[in-house]
Amino acid sequence: MTNSENKPTAPQTKASVDGVCVTIDRLSSEGDGVARLEDGRVVFVEGGLPGDRVELESVEERKRFVRARITRLETPSPDRVEPECAAFGVCGGCTWQHLAYEAQLEAKRVIVRDALARIGRIELDELPLIVASPSPYGYRARAKFVEAPTGYGYRERSSRNVKVVDHCPVLVPAADAVLKERVEECRAESETKDSGNSNDSSENGESKHAKMREWSVTAGSTGPALVSRVRSRGKPRSVSIDLSGERLRVSSESFLQGNALLWDALVESVTEACLLTESRVVGSEGDEPQKTPLVTELYCGIGFFTIPLARSGAKGWALESDRSAVADLTYNLRRCGVTDRFEVLSGRVETRGDLVQRLAAADVVLMDPPRIGLEESVREALRKAKPKRIVYLSCDPATLARDLSEILQDGYSIASVELFDLFPQTPHVETLIRLERSA
Repeated sequence: MTNSENKPTAPQTKASVDGVCVTIDRLSSEGDGVARLEDGRVVFVEGGLPGDRVELESVEERKRFVRARITRLETPSPDRVEPECAAFGVCGGCTWQHLAYEAQLEAKRVIVRDALARIGRIELDELPLIVASPSPYGYRARAKFVEAPTGYGYRERSSRNVKVVDHCPVLVPAADAVLKERVEECRAESETKDSGNSNDSSENGESKHAKMREWSVTAGSTGPALVSRVRSRGKPRSVSIDLSGERLRVSSESFLQGNALLWDALVESVTEACLLTESRVVGSEGDEPQKTPLVTELYCGIGFFTIPLARSGAKGWALESDRSAVADLTYNLRRCGVTDRFEVLSGRVETRGDLVQRLAAADVVLMDPPRIGLEESVREALRKAKPKRIVYLSCDPATLARDLSEILQDGYSIASVELFDLFPQTPHVETLIRLERSA
């Protein structure tokens, strides 16, 4: 054996991806294009679409994956389209305006299926159905603006800087009108000031100022949109929304489902999943409908689903921790004349001492948790209570998959899966799951 053969092998250094060309295979759950490098690493490409042939520039390189941006688009994807917004690519709000809408819908179906399989070890027989937004633009009734010295806008992608815009095509007209009005007011004020004092902003309207004020805009079904400071200590203000024949109050600090064009469709599907008669449940026998069930609703908010359920004859308990939402919920139940149908229970779901009792008493448990999903205490309460049916509405496929993987171990099976495209031009998707517990 030669001396050279006795020398320890030097660790292999991964080659830089700068200047490398790849073909994008699919989309990640975060919206980036995904490809595979010759050395085996996965590369996440900002702005890449399936079918793109692109030249790369490294942004971040790790042992097993790389993040990169496109320096040259060699061959465009057949699904690549012209974005509606001039700020697209800089603004951090939308990530898919360059992807045809039908391709967006298909990608979201795949994202949910893959998340359930990869994280929850749950295999669906087929891709779930998705309810498209009636329009991929002009749908959003709630958004947050950031106030900069030169105007109002959104945080730039991967940055604390602000991209000032005077038009946002995803907003409903009333909300977009407020944005335009605020920007014009800011520009008028700026013109009266000494231009020498504007060192905090750049010429292209992108603010570099360190401290910004955040504003929330909420559009109701009629009238002008409401603008309020985020985390303001002032008296809450509100708008009204028309929902399934009811009029509900929504305060500026209360949660609101973002896509105004899908409010009624979402309510209809959730209500049907909760009140589905026994004769229509897969695998059941007989034609007699079951009695209207008792419902325990967790994270009920302003009563977005509570009011339609009550109007349909359901009774039960509505749990919510946010003070603004509890106030709206109580007001809406009274306004709609259904205070006798649901008992409002305020306080954190996760720390309630009577949570198991409330879940066990219900025929149906309806849950619409925040993006982090269900905390362990709630999953444990479900294990103990064993309700007959669980209806789970989730805004995050990953946490949904984690939660379902535990719930399914307690004798439940997935009876239906339905997706809603509440946020077109982004990879976000809402998933509605109905779970039935076997006898």
